[in-house]
Amino acid sequence: MASTVGSTPKELAYSFVYDEITGLIKYGVDVHVVRFKFGKPNCFSGICFHDIEKCELLSAWRTIKSLYKMFSSITAPRSTFVELLYSHAISKAIRLINPHIVHAHFAYPEGWCTLLAKSVTVKNIPLVVTVHGYDINVLPEYGYGVRLLRKYDAKVKVVLKRANCIIAVSRDLALKVKELGAENVVYIPNGVDTSTFNPIITPSEREKIDLLKRKWGVEDADVVIGFFRHLKPWYGVHYIPLIAKLVLRNVGIKVKFVLAGDGGAKYIKMLHKISSKFNLENNIIYVGKLPRTIMPLAYKAVDIAINTSLTDGMPPSTLEAMASGKPVVSFASGGNKDLILNWFNGFLIPLGDYRTFAEKLLYLIENPSEIRRMGINSRRLAEERFNINKKLTM
Repeated sequence: MASTVGSTPKELAYSFVYDEITGLIKYGVDVHVVRFKFGKPNCFSGICFHDIEKCELLSAWRTIKSLYKMFSSITAPRSTFVELLYSHAISKAIRLINPHIVHAHFAYPEGWCTLLAKSVTVKNIPLVVTVHGYDINVLPEYGYGVRLLRKYDAKVKVVLKRANCIIAVSRDLALKVKELGAENVVYIPNGVDTSTFNPIITPSEREKIDLLKRKWGVEDADVVIGFFRHLKPWYGVHYIPLIAKLVLRNVGIKVKFVLAGDGGAKYIKMLHKISSKFNLENNIIYVGKLPRTIMPLAYKAVDIAINTSLTDGMPPSTLEAMASGKPVVSFASGGNKDLILNWFNGFLIPLGDYRTFAEKLLYLIENPSEIRRMGINSRRLAEERFNINKKLTM
């Protein structure tokens, strides 16, 4: 169960789930995906997608009494109806497919709705739930995390206790779900396709990379630093202008930061305002959301990858940067602590310590050989420990 996973490799939504699905299919596993999207069942690249048909809305509502005894009319809260609708689609798929295992990516809503679906179908089908971060972690100061609301916190805890197995994508998450009552917990990190993301630049790619850099306006930079996440407060993007200001104050070469991703208009406006205040308009380049198909080239177009996130599960962006042969400087959040080894393939920085963050970037900028060495080590770690093909054969 992955409520918003895309249908093609071009779509960014839940791309880490899509990669895992396609990998399982290569190994002969029959995979069906139930999404919270309106549409008709369809298949693409061997994946069968079960979307919600609008004609099922009334049928779904009629099952509410068996799932929520306390509600008897259409005055039930919207979130309850959404849960019902999704669980109805899941139960329909279970009856149709009769699967050996049901696997929910995220404890809520996927895990919770799968539990509801199992309660009215086949109760003894094993339920595996993979937790990724947003369903477990909370940052109250930024309004981050589904568990901030008491009703969702309770549902997440029920899922963690009743699932047959909980997969945590980082050691940090594994500890947290155990504290929340989960028992059958295994740590399996996210994987990265090391063939798609790699450091080799072919002649045809060189032309595309040069074109991309010209489009970004960084073709004249001696060092390009890339941030490839959503531009959201909990990803700490507001620290980047502070970091850039310190870096640029102490270097004698041209350094530019490329920020790729989408986000709320108000937050992005604030980022531009800070950049303007520090006279960094020509050094911090906001390039917007990039198509997933461009990402392998985007990593090759930068020299260093950074991650200022204040909370994380196992960030695909860090894995992709590593597989692309880039050193990574990151705040020590979540799964980054499993991925980055200080002085080996990058640096882990205490949360919010933008001064130390800038110091480590300066070290790399002033020592190009270290960029190359740590980049090679990043690639080695990605191949040895986080290759998605090795993960799927575990």
